[in-house]
Amino acid sequence: MQSTEAWSPSPGSVSWNYWGSGSLDEAELCPAWDLPYGYTYIPALYLAAFAVGLLGNAFVVWLLVWRRGPRRLVDTFVLHLAAADLGFVLTLPFWAVAVARGGLWPFGDGLCKLSSFALAATRCAGALLLAGMSVDRYLAVVKGLEARPLRTPRCVLAACCGVWAAALLAGLPALLYRGLRPVPGGSQCGEEPSDVVQGLSLLLLLLTFVLPLAVTVVCYCSISRRLRSPPHLGRARRNSLRIIFAIESSFVGSWLPFSVLRAIFHLARLGALPLPCPLLLALRWGLSIATCLAFVNSCANPVIYLLLDRSFRDRVRLGVCGRASRQVRRISSASSLSRDDSSLFRGRAPTANSASAAW
Repeated sequence: MQSTEAWSPSPGSVSWNYWGSGSLDEAELCPAWDLPYGYTYIPALYLAAFAVGLLGNAFVVWLLVWRRGPRRLVDTFVLHLAAADLGFVLTLPFWAVAVARGGLWPFGDGLCKLSSFALAATRCAGALLLAGMSVDRYLAVVKGLEARPLRTPRCVLAACCGVWAAALLAGLPALLYRGLRPVPGGSQCGEEPSDVVQGLSLLLLLLTFVLPLAVTVVCYCSISRRLRSPPHLGRARRNSLRIIFAIESSFVGSWLPFSVLRAIFHLARLGALPLPCPLLLALRWGLSIATCLAFVNSCANPVIYLLLDRSFRDRVRLGVCGRASRQVRRISSASSLSRDDSSLFRGRAPTANSASAAW
């Protein structure tokens, strides 16, 4: 299907992308082909991510909220990260319906603003929480006892509260500048196409993704150097770091393509990066695919836990099979290596005198 409508970064003839809509003035005469069959497989992927993410993240929240014993510092980050992903996936059915309708938004202006706000805030919270987790790992591995005054439950909780405050502020532009925009055949959920809004969106993208990513990269480079030098960390701590690094890598790998293409999109709309029609079409299709990849990441963390964390697998198996609580306690304690930190979901916390208690 070929269209001479204004270009927009959506898989349909109108824009549905919650980070932006409208047209590029210089692209109004560019022909635009829809992403082939995007209105079928993209909604299906969104609904699959919704189902997996809802069950998986809710299960993670349940495990960490109701676990017995003192909570480790990493548990607080994992709990808040699961809550952010849970808030993200709850909006996916709305966007799935919008994509299936060719970008038309049928849920009204209020849900458009609320869904856009929830997506922007939870994405920002996820990026900042992962950066906070990488800083905590850096302090634990590289600084050790020197960082003990900073690595307390109160400090970690304060950091998470600060993350949510920043995330809510980052989501405010969605409430202010997003809403229903009339298009042929209906209306779409999009933002104002003004230069001020585009510049603000680009600034938020830098502050809520590029900056946390830089912090994460610096921390893990320092951790890698520490792991290669004696005295070496034990196997348990290495396994715990492997799980956390997999979570970080999944987030970066999912959101980096979207962030790069989105930055190009904002620069193009500001007139700072003129693009010919073939590149505009490639950007349109690339944003559709990258947005899909980024949205699906909301269900990735429970899958990572399932693949890499034996205790989590045992608890899922027990939950599915519906065994008695006595067996849950016995197998969880035996399988999660409760004397070390190889699991993020072990059934029993170490004692206060344990060398790994702060993990």
